[in-house]
Amino acid sequence: MLKALLTILKSAVIAGFYAVLSATWRIKELGEKELSPKGNGKLYAHWHGDELLMLKMGSFRNMAVTASRSQDGELMKWVLKLLGFQVVRGSSSKGGAGGLKGLIDLVLEKNCHSSLAVDGPRGPIYEVKPGVLALSQKTGKKIVPTAGAARWRFVFSRAWNQCYFPMPFSKCVVIYGEPIEVSPTATEEEVEKARALLKERLIELKGQAEEKFHRTFLPAVRQSYLHGA
Repeated sequence: MLKALLTILKSAVIAGFYAVLSATWRIKELGEKELSPKGNGKLYAHWHGDELLMLKMGSFRNMAVTASRSQDGELMKWVLKLLGFQVVRGSSSKGGAGGLKGLIDLVLEKNCHSSLAVDGPRGPIYEVKPGVLALSQKTGKKIVPTAGAARWRFVFSRAWNQCYFPMPFSKCVVIYGEPIEVSPTATEEEVEKARALLKERLIELKGQAEEKFHRTFLPAVRQSYLHGA
C-alpha cells in the first residue's frame, strides 16, 4: 500500500512539473488534424524521439496510449492518467500482444484517438513497427503521420531514440500529414506498402519540422552513428 501511494505521489510531481513547463511552450500546428475529445478517433503516429512534445498535444483529448507492465510502467501509467490519457498496460517488449488487444478494444469501445511512437519501445530508430498498422486494420481508424520539433531543447543524447524535451518558452512546431488507411481486408503486401508509406511520410514531416528551426534531419546518418557504423 505504501509503495503504491509513493508511486502515485511521485507521478503527481512529474505530471505537475510537465504540465507547468509545457504550458509555456509556443506551439504552432500545421496540417489537418482532428483532436477534439468528441471527434472521430484517429491514430497519431510519430517517432519515439518526439514523444515528450506529443504528450502535450494529446493531453485531455480522449487519447488512448500504452504503458509497459514493468515497475517504471506503473509510474508512467499514473503520470499519463493525470495528464488526461486513457492507459492500457503492455508494450512490444513485455505484454505486447495483450497491450495491443487492449488498445484495439479501447479504441473501438470509446471511439477514441490513440498516439503511438511507432519505432518504440526499443527501436531500431526510425523503423515503423507493425503495431500501428494492426491497430488501423482492426479498428478502421486512419493513421495520421505526425512530427514535431522545438527551437530550444534538451536532447537525451545517450538515449537510443534521441528523445528531447523542449525548454521553457521554446517555440515548437507540430506537423500533421495526410492520413493513411489500412483496410481490414488488406493483404500482407498491402500492409507492408502502408508501413513503407508511413515511414516515408514520417521522415519527410520530421525533416520539415526541423527545417523550421534551420536544422537538418538525416535519419540514415543518425542510424549509422547509433549502431557504430
